[in-house]
Formats: sequence, structure tokens, C-alpha cells
Amino acid sequence: MAKKMKNDYFQLAADQVAYCVEASELLTAILENYDAQDLPTQREKMHAIENNADDLHHDILTRLSKEFITPIDQEDILHLVQIIDDITDGLDEVVLECYMYHISELPPQAAALSAIAARCVKALHEAVKEMHNFKKPEKLRSMLVEVNDIEGEADHAYVEAIHELFGASTDAFRLLGCKAIYESLEDICDQCEHAADVIEQIIIKNT
Repeated sequence: MAKKMKNDYFQLAADQVAYCVEASELLTAILENYDAQDLPTQREKMHAIENNADDLHHDILTRLSKEFITPIDQEDILHLVQIIDDITDGLDEVVLECYMYHISELPPQAAALSAIAARCVKALHEAVKEMHNFKKPEKLRSMLVEVNDIEGEADHAYVEAIHELFGASTDAFRLLGCKAIYESLEDICDQCEHAADVIEQIIIKNT
């Protein structure tokens, strides 16, 4: 008699991305109503989400280490959940950069990029929730296309934000800090696209 899987790794991955969604919504709220004096409190809120996500990530790794049968290759699950963990870390990093670079005010492009990143994270969440249907991947593939489309939108917004930043400011410290924040926000979308690519590879390998 074949052994049954003990854990639903698709659901666990979806739960993991749910923390990314929570963090992305908090980040967008922080940047849309930016107040440097609120950063200590906001950092604690973001770090709490990141800690919860880390706990789940470690739990998934522990479960995998004890599991003999998984719905897809263990290495693919490991790869995907690591990227998801990196996304949460990246969202936390943006708030930390606001603090580290003594950002007193942010240009509107920061909030706009954050909103795009939040949409990208939410699109990835919808795709991961659909992963259990990977053997009938039509709907899942359309969701992956949406992730890629939003990432392309983020690339364009990032280029324009950097162009505007260096055209409008001569303050070297502000340039350095805002550039780092823009790069981190764009990297979050890159990581979402990377996760979508891994899911596409999983479809190809298993259908």
C-alpha cells in the first residue's frame, strides 16, 4: 500500500505568500502616509510579520526533512518556498532602509512602486493558491502571465522613478537612500517573477 503525503505543501506555500501579502499591504500604507517619526512602530509591525513568515518557512523545511512522498520534487518545493521567504525579507528591508538612510520624506514614486509590488505579490498569491491544479494548468498559467505583466510594469516604473529622482534632487544622501528603496521595491517584483518561473518549470516537469 502506497504511503500518503502527510502535508499539503501547496497550501503551506499559499499560507507563506499570505504573509507576503500582509507585509506588502503594510508597506504600501507606510509609504503612502510616510512619517519618519512613526518608523520605529512601523518597523516593529513589519518585523513581526517577517518573523511569523520565517517561522512558517522553517516549519515547512522541517516537514520536508521528514517527508518521503511529496506531490512534486522536494527541490522544487525548497526552491519556491525560499524565494517566497526572500520576498518577505525584501518587504521588511524597505522599511529598514527608510530608517538606515534617515529618510525624512519620500517622493510619490516610492508609494507608487510599492503599490505595484503589492499587486505583484497578490497576483503571485493567487497563482500559488491554484498550484494544486498544476496538472490542469490553463488557469494557473494565465495567473503566472499576470505576475510577469505586473513585473514588466514595475520595471518601467522603476526606470522612470530613477530618472525623476536624479533629475530633481542634488542631495547625495537623499539620492542614495531613495535609490536603495526603489531598487528593493523593484527587486520584490523580480522575486515574484522568479517564483512564477519556478511554478512554470514545475508545470512543465509534471505534465
